[in-house]
Amino acid sequence: MSDAGFLLPSIERADWKTFLLLQLVLDTIPDPIFVKDLDHRLIACNQGFCRLVGQPYEVVIGASDPDFMPKEQADVFWHFDNVVFRTGQPNENEELATSSDGATRTIWTRKFPLRNVGGEVVGLCGIVTDITTMKERLQRAERLEAENREQRAVIEAQTTMLDRMSMPVLQVGPGVLLLPLVGEISDRRAERSLQTLLGAIHERRAEIVILDVTGVPTFDTAVAGHVVRAVQAAELLGCPCVLVGIGPEVARTLVELQVDFGRVTTRSTLEDGIAFAMKQHVRRKGPQAGRA
Repeated sequence: MSDAGFLLPSIERADWKTFLLLQLVLDTIPDPIFVKDLDHRLIACNQGFCRLVGQPYEVVIGASDPDFMPKEQADVFWHFDNVVFRTGQPNENEELATSSDGATRTIWTRKFPLRNVGGEVVGLCGIVTDITTMKERLQRAERLEAENREQRAVIEAQTTMLDRMSMPVLQVGPGVLLLPLVGEISDRRAERSLQTLLGAIHERRAEIVILDVTGVPTFDTAVAGHVVRAVQAAELLGCPCVLVGIGPEVARTLVELQVDFGRVTTRSTLEDGIAFAMKQHVRRKGPQAGRA
């Protein structure tokens, strides 16, 4: 204990019971705690530190890091010891330490300068916290977040690609256009399809448009609203619409949702819709259109 004379009172001057009490308190703390002199020698520690290095107290006192740890780890420990000795400032650092069971742990070491009555740095006190489990959890969380980011990026890319895929406006007869609605109809897709439809009506001078909703998996109030807006916009351009692909289940759903399509013509199948549209074209153009 003579090496610790400047830090700990000697037996002759100390209240031995107080010293034992302080040691008992330190040993109660599970985190390793140690005290070093300027030569990096261990001059005090608790049982947590003894468990870390796998040596009893009497072996630890007077020894140093290279006696228990691989050289590359001991070099790191001494480097940050010297930072504290040189600057006189506390230091915190994440390090690796090979414990007595041979496992390499990730530790967070906090080191604080110890000063004599003259204010000179004469050693340091360190507290070690094993953050291995915490670090593993953090790394797992970071991996999961990275995977989630990748998944979100893929979903966003797919959504963007789907949005950019113009629902084709097909000409199925003289003056007759067909817009097949396929997949989930988001607000963005609905807006893009409406723009495409109105452009086609104007450019091709369409007389009637067939809206085919057979490929829409869920025909709810939102989808119905998009269809109604498309019908109304087409009618403003003088082009009535025929809605096809509404089966019994969809019809019952629309009734339950109280969706009113007003004067919109409906047909059960695309074939029926095309036949109806062609008759309307013939009716508008007269016998000449029928012979054409």
